Amino acid sequence: MDCASEATQSLISPHVRGVEMETFLLLSKISEEKELLKSTLNKYNAKNPVAIEKMIEQGKIDEHPAYEDYLSALSYEQNIKDLKKILDDLVKRI
Repeated sequence: MDCASEATQSLISPHVRGVEMETFLLLSKISEEKELLKSTLNKYNAKNPVAIEKMIEQGKIDEHPAYEDYLSALSYEQNIKDLKKILDDLVKRI
């Protein structure tokens, strides 16, 4: 690290550095969950988990493993919502 960078780091409180790390980790996890959701939806050429469920109900795709993928997609969506809420709360604390 150069002197300017070290000086800047000494001006930033440990709390702020902790918030930065927490923000980074949350954004990383959101990105990971979005990729998992996208991959699952692309497997069935679906726009959302409900579309997978409808294809199963209509007999367009086999129930196994599509139902497990449907449940996983629902979970990814909920995780993304939950993580965004945590991120929003974190931003409000700053």
